[in-house]
Amino acid sequence: MTTELGHNQSDVPVIRIALVMAAAILLLDTFTPQEMPPQMLYVLCILVTIPSHHERTIWAMAILCTGLTLLGSYLSPPTFDLSILLFNRITAIILLWLTAVLVWQYRRNHEQVLLLKKELEARVEQRTQELSRVFEEREQLNRNLHDDILQSLYAVGLTLEASHPPQTTDFPQLTAPINQALNQLKLVMRQIRNYIAGPQPAHDEGQPFDVALATLVLSMTLVQGPHLRLTIDPGLSEGLSREQAESILHFVREALSNCLRHSHAQQGFVTAQRQNGFLRIEIQDDGVGFNPDAARKDGQGLSNMSARARALGADFKIVSGPGHGVHIALDLPLPQRSSPS
Repeated sequence: MTTELGHNQSDVPVIRIALVMAAAILLLDTFTPQEMPPQMLYVLCILVTIPSHHERTIWAMAILCTGLTLLGSYLSPPTFDLSILLFNRITAIILLWLTAVLVWQYRRNHEQVLLLKKELEARVEQRTQELSRVFEEREQLNRNLHDDILQSLYAVGLTLEASHPPQTTDFPQLTAPINQALNQLKLVMRQIRNYIAGPQPAHDEGQPFDVALATLVLSMTLVQGPHLRLTIDPGLSEGLSREQAESILHFVREALSNCLRHSHAQQGFVTAQRQNGFLRIEIQDDGVGFNPDAARKDGQGLSNMSARARALGADFKIVSGPGHGVHIALDLPLPQRSSPS
């Protein structure tokens, strides 16, 4: 059986060193008084064979050292009690073979550790490939949901809203099913968006829009990323429905997400204010910019943001270019405030 303990080691130096040591110990044994057992040092020759590639080197060296131990007693005849000689030689031989067995067991254990290590590395690599494949499949599914399914749902929603009878109609039996279908459609789209983006903090129905917007910007401010600055007029919640507020928050979240992931910007600015009967939302950064036309063709989130703006009845504009940052503007018409009588 062959065991590899190292990639750059060779049998020849190991065996050569062990043989030189064995010869030196034999000379020492020959010229040392018999009451001293230098033959015990033959165990060092066994230990030297540990890095050897071949397991049989251990047993060959053990046999050689056993023979040299017996040869040493012949080359240096005893001048005292024979029992001491026998005791020393037998003890040395037993020690040799015990060392050989321990070295063999060590090599076997080391081999098992190496095999387990390779198996673990193979499993880790296989698991990494599986996770990578699952991630790619999820990303592909997200793109399909983002660019196909959601766009189709938005189109259906726009069609339903366009066919919605006026609020003054005298036929509530016509408006009720359409309202129900619109609500269900919005719920499905919200669930799909949550699946794509992952768990997100929902907009609290009792939380004002300006507070929810500030919380969103703060939650998306990263330690290592563009510093986001928020400028917001007070009282922006007036005139906004819950659905409008949620859609605007999703719009801002998607714009900021693109900024954090792709812009490589140093600063980002979010502005929310009333201007001439409109709620104007602006998101800007000083990042690398991009080509909006090419981004729409590549299936980026711009089409999603544009569709969300259309569903709101808002005007959506984006100005950008390579190296010139990004400027996104959303203008939502607001109902006129009633003047005090």
